[in-house]
Amino acid sequence: MKLIKLFNTYDSLQGLISLSKEAAKTDDPTLHFFKQNARNNFFDLEAAFRIFRKTHSKDVAEPLYDIYKSAEDAIGKYDFISSSSSKILSNTKLPEELKEKIIHQEKKARIELKQFIHRENWLPDATENVSKQGEQMEDILATESEDFRKDFIKFLSKTISKIDEEYRKGELDPHLLEEGIHEIRRNIRWISIYAKISGGFIQTQKSEKTNIEYKKYLSKDITSSPFIKLPPCPAGVEPISLRFENFAALSWMIQALGELKDEGLNYENQVRLLGEEKSSKSKEHESKKTPETLARITEESLKICDEFFIKDNILNRLVEDINQNKN
Repeated sequence: MKLIKLFNTYDSLQGLISLSKEAAKTDDPTLHFFKQNARNNFFDLEAAFRIFRKTHSKDVAEPLYDIYKSAEDAIGKYDFISSSSSKILSNTKLPEELKEKIIHQEKKARIELKQFIHRENWLPDATENVSKQGEQMEDILATESEDFRKDFIKFLSKTISKIDEEYRKGELDPHLLEEGIHEIRRNIRWISIYAKISGGFIQTQKSEKTNIEYKKYLSKDITSSPFIKLPPCPAGVEPISLRFENFAALSWMIQALGELKDEGLNYENQVRLLGEEKSSKSKEHESKKTPETLARITEESLKICDEFFIKDNILNRLVEDINQNKN
């Protein structure tokens, strides 16, 4: 089976065409494009080409990856500012001066997003843009799944091992917000997205008996989440099998770090708007000055990360699962 029937890249591209045409008919095309989840299409495309740039010709895949990453980053930036602004404004005791700053910040971010989307030809009509990209990816998507499988296993194993190694070396530091908690969560989230967008190539298998230390990752809200459900493996494709508890642990970690990340970034945004920005001192000195809120967030993050990476060894367990699928 060819990759075009597994990866939903063409569906994502067609979705962007439809969204652009719908948005063009509205009073605020940029806001419509954003609210109708164009970001999800870019997420899926970016994920696919994060893989393909390592398994196929970098000259072809890398430029497409850059296109989708820049679009997802631009929408993600506005998403954070919009969400953060709404949460801060929900506090009715805010001074008027701060409210005005928040409203101005959101408007400025929306203008920047509008400029980006039009400059990159996603609006007012993405048809021509998408057609060119579709032609560029034809050879990649014509690859047979059995030829791709070995490279996909190698990509997954190497990618996950690198994340684990970077945490153990301290290169991913949960005492930091953007470069730590947020970056760790991003890396974990991509693993989950690779499974979701690969058309059933990755499957989970429930263990006959799960060790008690991993049961915390199998709470009802995690196991019933739509994010943990994978598409069925098509006939004729040999799947890459993972233990269910290991895959579920990814969703647990994404959720736990997401809550801490949002709280921390929203807090920092409010502090910045109030003009109380932290001085750029050394990390050691800065930690002594860290407000109580951020200190609590980073300590909770450290505890969660140490359990996930070190105590429960989740990423190494995933690598073991992946490597057992080698022929």
